[in-house]
Amino acid sequence: MSDLIQVSFTPANTLEFPRGSQLLLIGPPGTVKAAFAIRYLSSRLKQKEIGIYATTVWTPKQVREAAIRFCGKVRAKTLRVVDGVSCVTSQASEEPIAFQSLFNLNLISLTLLQTMSDLENGHLCIDSLSTLMIYAEPTAVLKFFQVLSARAKDHKITGIYLLEEGVHDPEIVAALRFSADGVIEVREVEVKGALHHLIRLAYVRGHRVNNRSLLFSENGPYQEFNKE
Repeated sequence: MSDLIQVSFTPANTLEFPRGSQLLLIGPPGTVKAAFAIRYLSSRLKQKEIGIYATTVWTPKQVREAAIRFCGKVRAKTLRVVDGVSCVTSQASEEPIAFQSLFNLNLISLTLLQTMSDLENGHLCIDSLSTLMIYAEPTAVLKFFQVLSARAKDHKITGIYLLEEGVHDPEIVAALRFSADGVIEVREVEVKGALHHLIRLAYVRGHRVNNRSLLFSENGPYQEFNKE
């Protein structure tokens, strides 16, 4: 059914969300949120679609190395990486697209909007909203998210925005969840002495979804979670 979120268990390990959805990816620190987001973008790069990964956590080199694992060197080269790390260390970025400061949300928004200008039906990942809340007021980050996600939706750009769980004011998190089209949850569970990462699509506004939990590893296939 076209209104269902589909998870493919084929070797391509592709994930499909409704075009233009703006989704929060929420999980505790140390989970595989970034790997999941890069893997999703890589699945779209394989389809020769355009993807942007704005990173304030991992270096652009780390992002590209992860993308290469999932889609190969040729397709990984097409990933647009926005460097939000160099400005934190006061180093000049080697990337063609970079944030000058994490304190100025207006400038960050302008940089992203310019990068998105030809991204009709493309894909965007912001890693992460939590980092931005270190440098700016949480309410300002909320407004930033609302404006950016609205512009992305206008261009049918699918957006995934990473958020650390358990470190922010619950009211801000609730407002972000309300403003987003949907939420993807990541959690950890121990089964028979082994720690597993679970991915669950909690909801997407206006769509019926299959919200079963899926086992996720950085390189392995998705598997339906069965605690038994």
